[in-house]
Amino acid sequence: MKALASFVMRGPSQSAMATTVLTMLTLIFPFVGILGSACVGLVFLRLGLMAGIKTLLLSTLAAGLLMGVIFGNPLPALGILLVVWLPTGLLGMLLRNTRSLGLTTQAGIGFGLLAIVVQYAVLGDPRAFWREYLQPMGQRFVEAGLFDQAQSQPVIEQVSGVMCGVVAVLFLLQLLSSLYLARWWQAILYNPGGFADEYHQLRVHWVVGLVGALALTALLIPGESGLAFLNCLGAVFLGVLFLQGLAVVHGVFKGLRSAQLWLVLTYLLLIVFMPQMVLVLTGIGLTDVWIDYRARFKDKPSG
Repeated sequence: MKALASFVMRGPSQSAMATTVLTMLTLIFPFVGILGSACVGLVFLRLGLMAGIKTLLLSTLAAGLLMGVIFGNPLPALGILLVVWLPTGLLGMLLRNTRSLGLTTQAGIGFGLLAIVVQYAVLGDPRAFWREYLQPMGQRFVEAGLFDQAQSQPVIEQVSGVMCGVVAVLFLLQLLSSLYLARWWQAILYNPGGFADEYHQLRVHWVVGLVGALALTALLIPGESGLAFLNCLGAVFLGVLFLQGLAVVHGVFKGLRSAQLWLVLTYLLLIVFMPQMVLVLTGIGLTDVWIDYRARFKDKPSG
């Protein structure tokens, strides 16, 4: 990772090359695109606006040429610029100017909310779109014997009702993951250990916690809800509180002699029991807005 970050810092050509290649590899390895966006974020963080714009222009040109050769249409490169690279660059500039990871993380909520608005503007009714999209999959599950016909429809209705929020949260988490990775690269190059200290102190405003609490309550209440749009908006706030929950875990375990073991265990549980652990970590992040676990554990002896 340090070698990649050093390569990106060599100049606009190198940063554009790394951004374009890593982003195009997303077609084969989906999560590699986070590295490509992180290259953009690192340039904005370290070198500022003009260097970042140069990287964006060169990357868009290179991606357009590759898209034209591979797919016969260079226009998707503009979509990548507007949806992936530019938001990461804007968040990088905000973090560079404010030096506040918490503030920048909260600013990312705006992009998550924008993703919801775009879904409603383009799809009209996202729930209806996802219901139609998931219907064939549900039928295949019925044919495979995983569900009977009576169970399939309620499951499709439930999943289609939350997909708008899920898409927005995944988009937000991708942007913030790229930003955090860029900040970590900046730290290992110029300020070793700086990102860890910064992330361990990540806390959002109590208003975010309040909106997240209302959203979590609405999601946990059984029954049909007619406020699908508001539920989608609330899900974005819960995504940020999930990140704060992870920051709490890192911050609390920092003083333990077995910190690495506990962190590995946490991420293993997150992979194996993802829905339950996401809910637990979101709850930790939510309550930390008022309780501040890290301050309570700071003076405790390590063990």
